[in-house]
Amino acid sequence: MNNVRLKNLVVENFRSLRGKVVIPLDAQVVLIHGTNGMGKTSVLSALELGLTGKIAHLDAEGPRYQSYLTTLNTGGGSISLTTTAPLTQGGAVDGTLAFSDNTFRSKALLDADSARFFAERCYLPQATLGRLLEIYDDQKTGTTSPLTLFVKELLGLDPLDALVDGLDHAFNVTRVRKLAPDFRRLETLKTSLDDERRRKDQVIDEAKKATDERLARLNEILSAIGDSAAPMVTETTDLVQLKAEIKTARDDDRQITNLTRTRSELRGLQQRWQSLPSQETSRDQAGMERVELTTVEALAVWRSTRGDALENAIKAVRAHFPDIPSFDDGPEEGRSEAQRRAQAEADRCVRLLATHTSTSAQVETLNATVQRASTRIDELNRDLSGAVKDAKTLANALAGLVPHIDSEICPVCSRNYAEMDTGSLSTHIAAKIASLTSEAGRLQSLATARAEESSRLTTAQRDLLSATNGLLSTDEFAVLTVRKAQMTDMAHSLSVLKETAAEGNRLIADVAIARQAVVTARRRNEQSVSLIPEIEATMQAILQRSASSFESIDLALAEALRAIEERITVAERAAAAWIKVSSELDLRIRDLAQIDILQSERDETLVRLQTLDTAFNETETIRGHAKKVSEAADKVRSDIVKKVFNTSLNKVWRDLFVRLAPSEQFVPAFRLPDDSGGRVEAVLETLHRSGKASGSPGAMLSQGNLNTAALTLFLALHLSVPVRMPWVILDDPVQSMDDVHIAQFAALLRSLSKGMNRQIVVAVHERALFDYLTLELSPAFPGDSLIAVEITRNFDGDAIARPRAFNYEDDRAIAV
Repeated sequence: MNNVRLKNLVVENFRSLRGKVVIPLDAQVVLIHGTNGMGKTSVLSALELGLTGKIAHLDAEGPRYQSYLTTLNTGGGSISLTTTAPLTQGGAVDGTLAFSDNTFRSKALLDADSARFFAERCYLPQATLGRLLEIYDDQKTGTTSPLTLFVKELLGLDPLDALVDGLDHAFNVTRVRKLAPDFRRLETLKTSLDDERRRKDQVIDEAKKATDERLARLNEILSAIGDSAAPMVTETTDLVQLKAEIKTARDDDRQITNLTRTRSELRGLQQRWQSLPSQETSRDQAGMERVELTTVEALAVWRSTRGDALENAIKAVRAHFPDIPSFDDGPEEGRSEAQRRAQAEADRCVRLLATHTSTSAQVETLNATVQRASTRIDELNRDLSGAVKDAKTLANALAGLVPHIDSEICPVCSRNYAEMDTGSLSTHIAAKIASLTSEAGRLQSLATARAEESSRLTTAQRDLLSATNGLLSTDEFAVLTVRKAQMTDMAHSLSVLKETAAEGNRLIADVAIARQAVVTARRRNEQSVSLIPEIEATMQAILQRSASSFESIDLALAEALRAIEERITVAERAAAAWIKVSSELDLRIRDLAQIDILQSERDETLVRLQTLDTAFNETETIRGHAKKVSEAADKVRSDIVKKVFNTSLNKVWRDLFVRLAPSEQFVPAFRLPDDSGGRVEAVLETLHRSGKASGSPGAMLSQGNLNTAALTLFLALHLSVPVRMPWVILDDPVQSMDDVHIAQFAALLRSLSKGMNRQIVVAVHERALFDYLTLELSPAFPGDSLIAVEITRNFDGDAIARPRAFNYEDDRAIAV
């Protein structure tokens, strides 16, 4: 695992890095230089995304930053990172990320636990350097400060943590509810059972009161019936037997059924009599027949004279539109529909002729546009024929080869590039890609102009084809011109005949009315002869009187119906009283049965409540035992953590800080309060060289030494744990440091790289510091290596990475 290195990083359209950038990382030390805004921080952020799939200091505020990773005015980008070997057995050797304004798809190289370790112990971004002391001095609730969590992880206190955290629920009944949902359900059940018991007691009392009121109402109804056989009901009366006796004695239902059937028959007879036509309509049947003959003759005269012209006009239109109503379907209906269809056809012909005229003009315009666009495209093709082609394509092809280069053997020609003695093959390809990217820009404007002109030509040709298809042929144009004139004449002729059609409709209506009057008079005479015997029989059955004794048949039927209604009312009143008695008996029987059920359910609820009380008492006993065990485990854990804070971590931090700032009198450290009540809460302070405690680092140290304190704290946290990944990545770590601090810092990086086998990746923005670190961290023994990468931009604004590889070489002058 200690030999695993970051190998290669390919970034495309990521933040300020426009285009594709290839950065080789397969060296013990990698230095990245770029002026402000060139993208050196973006390179390290891309490295973090390839390893972990997120940017830790931005992800704390949510994933919104993921929609702003794409370089402006590009369709999307990607990140690809590879290592020389898997970090763990069976682990991955590459991490990828594809993103755009709306998508974010990552395949992180590290798992979630390793990603968190990398963000906290291996990578120090510039945004976190100034806040590192604040982060580790942040006192959250309980023992959740970042530094306390780190020490617990270092000491392997997970069993004690698990014991304390697991038993923490016993100290608060709310936590017990979260831990054991059944406990909450039992509490809810007990509350529900208490409420149910009280509710059922109340319901039983109300039911008994309602039953007593119903008994009084039942006896009141029985006394109002006035029947001497009606009994009085008491508490001991057998209600079921009483209901059976009442049902046996009643015969009012059969009587009401017979009366209702008789009333229905009488109403039907009355309706049939009243539906007959009035007598006035049948008195002058001969006169009605004469009127019918006169109207028929008038209609025949009209059809042979003025109606004939209208019929011919309608037939002329029906020759073109067979679905038009004929003359026999109604003169006005046929005339109006024929006129509408003729006028609509004339309008259609006018529209088609107008469209033909406008389309002819459009075709002439489009022909001119096609000729101009074709001439312009020929000119652009001649300009592009002498230019260098496919420079951008070759650059992209070389960038696609980079992930497949894992040695000095060229994957294209299989030649060993080490024989050239001009650096590594990956560095040579990266430099060639940067050169080709710069040369590809000059073809862009000519190609863009040709694409725009081609699009304009294609659009004009498509519109020309569409317009040509819309033109009418010479025959079609002539046919439509003649048809328009014909349809216009037909519509005018039919419009003139409007009054003639109205006269024909009136004559047809007169004939229909006269014929209906004759038919109605004949039907009344026939029906009245059949109804008289049936009405006479009904009057005798109901009133014992003849229908002839009344002034009219209508009065006789009305009197019979009134008599039947009175009989039904009397029968229904008696039946309603007995039905009400039966209903009240049913309700009293139901109420008494319901009271028995409620009393039984209340008894069952009381038994369940006693069982629950016993279970809650046993739960409280178990909680008491759990509290004692948790308090003992928490005390043991606190003693161990306090010992580590005061020895291991503070010692490493002090050694690193004194090495970088040997003249500073105040040394930062962590202190554990003695009065924390068993909790482990570390706070920051400074100690004078004499051993006297002083204020916080922010109050006692200069800005330069504050940055030194934060940097050495990060390195102390990195060195205080077993090696999980041999990488230290720093983003512009030199902040407000003088030359002495920088020299000591360079020596510290050299010790980490060459003495502790850490791969160092450092990004700086000062050119002098970049050159100085390149010299100080240059290879010192066989197998040692350094890559220096400069981030710049070409004329088109695309980012370019220019790597230089340094390998160990014997000092020939000293050797001689």
